[in-house]
Amino acid sequence: MSKQDEHKRKDPTTKITYQGYSHGFKLSILAEIENGQISVNQAAIKYGVSRAAIQKWMNKLGNFNKKLREMGGNSAKQEIQRLKQKIRDLETQRDILETAIEIVEEEYGVDVKKKFLPPDSHRD
Repeated sequence: MSKQDEHKRKDPTTKITYQGYSHGFKLSILAEIENGQISVNQAAIKYGVSRAAIQKWMNKLGNFNKKLREMGGNSAKQEIQRLKQKIRDLETQRDILETAIEIVEEEYGVDVKKKFLPPDSHRD
């Protein structure tokens, strides 16, 4: 007996869709996939459902595509790369500003960090 048959027998009051899988069953599989607990292939094997069916459910019911659109169409890996680059850019800007502050302090004898910057921005 397959996992899907066991699921159907455990809860006979569950609404069955025309494909034979309840809406809750589909959502529970998608939740596992989207939370990174299992892959689509692992879910297909574990629950006895085709990968194509799971992909259709993901497109129709899943949050993954919504999240992907929110990230501007980038995958999580691409978003991480973009954010790492942004961090490098900001660190470079910070270093330039710190150098400029040091030059101003040396040239004009004014302690710019103490006089003009908030206390939490002092880095010594």
